[in-house]
Amino acid sequence: MNCVWLPFAIWKQRSWLVTIILLLLLLLLRHLTRNEILKINSGEKLFSRQQKITLTRSLAKQWAARKSGLEKQGRPSVVFLKTHKTGSSTVQNILFRAGERRNLTVAFPRYSYQFAYPERFSGDFVEDLPPGAAHFNLLCSHMRLDAGEVQAVMAPQTIFLTILRDPVQTFESVFHYYRNIVPAFQLLYNHSSPLLAFLEASSQYYDAQDVSNGLARNPMTFDLGLNASREAAPSSQWASELERLNQTFQLVMLAEHFDESLLLARELLGLDMEELVYVRLNVRHKESSPLAKEMGQKIQAWNWFDVQLYRFFQSVFWRKVEHYGYVRMKRELDAFRALRQKTVARCLAGGPVGPEIMADDLRPWQPGSVTILGYNLRQNLTSAQYRDCFRMVLPELQYHAYLYYRQYGRNMRPLPTT
Repeated sequence: MNCVWLPFAIWKQRSWLVTIILLLLLLLLRHLTRNEILKINSGEKLFSRQQKITLTRSLAKQWAARKSGLEKQGRPSVVFLKTHKTGSSTVQNILFRAGERRNLTVAFPRYSYQFAYPERFSGDFVEDLPPGAAHFNLLCSHMRLDAGEVQAVMAPQTIFLTILRDPVQTFESVFHYYRNIVPAFQLLYNHSSPLLAFLEASSQYYDAQDVSNGLARNPMTFDLGLNASREAAPSSQWASELERLNQTFQLVMLAEHFDESLLLARELLGLDMEELVYVRLNVRHKESSPLAKEMGQKIQAWNWFDVQLYRFFQSVFWRKVEHYGYVRMKRELDAFRALRQKTVARCLAGGPVGPEIMADDLRPWQPGSVTILGYNLRQNLTSAQYRDCFRMVLPELQYHAYLYYRQYGRNMRPLPTT
C-alpha cells in the first residue's frame, strides 16, 4: 500500500518541489552573473580598475534597458556615426531598411546628403521635423560628431553606434578614394606613387588649419569630433577623451569583425536576424598590390591617434563579446552566415560589378579617383523578393533621396551655390 500511495504523496507536495527548483535556478543564475563580472574585472592591463568598473556598469545598464522593454516599444532612437571608409555605408543600409520597416522618423541633412561635413555637427544642419512627428528616431548621415548637439535633436535615451577599422587599411582607402577631393591629397594627384610621396613629405602637403584636410590625418578620430591634427597630447587628456567616447557610444563596431558587431547591435536594438543580412556597399575595385610592411608602419606613425583609438575600442569590443557569450556568439554566427549566404544567392545575379554594367538606379556614386562596385539583381524574383533585394543593394545616395521623399513628399535640397 505504501508503494501505491508514494507517487500521490509526492504529487501533493509538488508546490514545494517547484519552489526548491526555482531557488536552485536563481542561485545558479546569480553565480553565473558573478562569474561574468569577475571575467571582465580580470581583463587586460589596458583598462584601469575604474574603467573596468565603468564598463561592467555600462553592460549592466544595457541589459536593464532591454529588460525594461526597449524592444517592445519597437521604435528605439538610434544615432549611427558614419566614419569614412570603414564599412559604414553597409551599416547605414541595414539601419535605413530597419527604419523604413518600422516607419521611423529620420533626421536628414537640411541640404544634400551630409550634415555640413567637415564642420562640427549642429542642430541647425538638420531638416525640420515632418508634421505629426514628436522627435527623430534615426540619424545616420555623414557628420563630424558633437555629441551634445546630436543628442539635442534626438529623443531621450538615444542609442549611439559607430564603426572603426584597422587604421592602416582605413587611411589607405581614404587616400585613394578622396585623392581629388582632400586638398592635401590633390597636390599629389598625378604622382606615380602618391601615397608614399605624401607619407615621406607630409609637411609639404598637409595644412592642419584647413578643415578640408580633416581626413588627411587620423580620419576616424576627426570624424569622432576630436582634434586629430595635434603632434602630441598629454596621455591623461587622451585617456579622458577615449573614456568620454566610451560613455557616449553603447557600441563601437569593428569592420574586421563585422558579423560579430552586427549580432551585438541586433541585441542592443532589438532587430531580427533577417534584418541584418547585407552585401558590402561602396567597395572600390582594387588594382594595387597589398601594402608593404614599411608603408603600413609609416601610416601608423602618421595616424597615431587613430591607432590608439582603434586599440582602445578593440579591447572594449571583445569584453562585450565575452559578456554576450562566446558559445552563443559562435552558434548565432553560424546561423546568420548561412542565412546571409542563402539570401545573397537568391537576390544577386553574380558578384560585384563595375558601374558600366549595372542598372542606373543601383549605380553608386563614382569619386573619379577609384572605381566603386555595385550589384545586379536576378531577373526571376517575385515582387516581394525584388523589393527586399533592391533595398539591400541600394547605394547610399539613392536610399537617402528615396527616404527623404517618402518622409517629406519632396526632393532633397541641393547645396547652396553661394
